[in-house]
Amino acid sequence: MTATYENPTATDKDAVRFLVGDTDMESPLVSDEEINYLISKWMPVHGTAEYVASVVAESIAARYAREASWSADGVSVSLQNIGNQFRELAVSLRSQHKNLLVGGSPDVGGITTGEQADPSIRPLDFGTGMHDNPE
Repeated sequence: MTATYENPTATDKDAVRFLVGDTDMESPLVSDEEINYLISKWMPVHGTAEYVASVVAESIAARYAREASWSADGVSVSLQNIGNQFRELAVSLRSQHKNLLVGGSPDVGGITTGEQADPSIRPLDFGTGMHDNPE
């Protein structure tokens, strides 16, 4: 299991690590191989590091879901809260992903940028009463 982190602008893997908050390489939460697997699976579909990071956050939450809470000698440890925080992070990252999808080019009903009119088609006439039934 390898874990590296340098700069979030360098690679998609580092961007995903940054978004999840897994930048402490002394105790990484996920390996480079796991992140690269999720990048190869989700980046072609959704196209943003934010969406991939949300999937990574969900996988981290799933790891903490299997951990048991315990208490002994007046000390209690509840890992459920950590899992819930990563689930909330996943929701927040999906919201960021949706915000990145806003914009683009206008859709004007099948006309693409730079498209020219077909000279073999006679121009349509539009005017008052054009939908009136002559019969």
